[in-house]
Amino acid sequence: MIIIDGIIMSDSKNHYKLYGIPYLGSMVIEFLMEEANIKYDIIFPTQEERNSAEFKKLSPKGLVPVLITPNGLSIFEGLAIINYLLDTHKTNLIAPIGDPDRAKCWQWLSFLATALGNANNRFFFPERYGSTENTIKEKAALDRKACYDILQSHSDLFLSGKTFGIADFYFYMFMQWDEDKTSELAKRPKLEKIYNHIDQKSSIQKVMKNQTPQE
Repeated sequence: MIIIDGIIMSDSKNHYKLYGIPYLGSMVIEFLMEEANIKYDIIFPTQEERNSAEFKKLSPKGLVPVLITPNGLSIFEGLAIINYLLDTHKTNLIAPIGDPDRAKCWQWLSFLATALGNANNRFFFPERYGSTENTIKEKAALDRKACYDILQSHSDLFLSGKTFGIADFYFYMFMQWDEDKTSELAKRPKLEKIYNHIDQKSSIQKVMKNQTPQE
């Protein structure tokens, strides 16, 4: 690793660089890259580094994930990174263009990113919404459960279609954030089956073992 203007960079010229935070939104990008055998270096910048002017040239709000491609292109926002990697690498994590399962996969990716992602943001960061009162967290918790119910009622065998894919990886990541995931999944057998299938994958477990909490 090398440091330029306070930002930790990788010196691997042929690898992607992924900026992230352990256990947060960068995990699904790691899942994708491990499963697709894409070479990358994961970099966990500190809060101070994420707030720096140099990092904000990569991500205007200082948020992660951010992907740097081998040719120097930088991409922020998780869905944009997912879309780029799926478009530029051969993978079975989404159905081919023209297959109805492809639309379903993007449907659930969008739902997870907006509806469930928003509920999680309000649950964990209520102060961002003008208050730290428990009512915000309580409503967010109810909204999160409502999202689970929708997924249980309307999903197919997998959220990505007939076989597992990137939407299932995204769902698995979000479930890591729910301290009651065991009981919530037990109430929803379709989701529990999806979760258990993804949990058994070696690519997923490799990423999970690398998620070291920051001090």
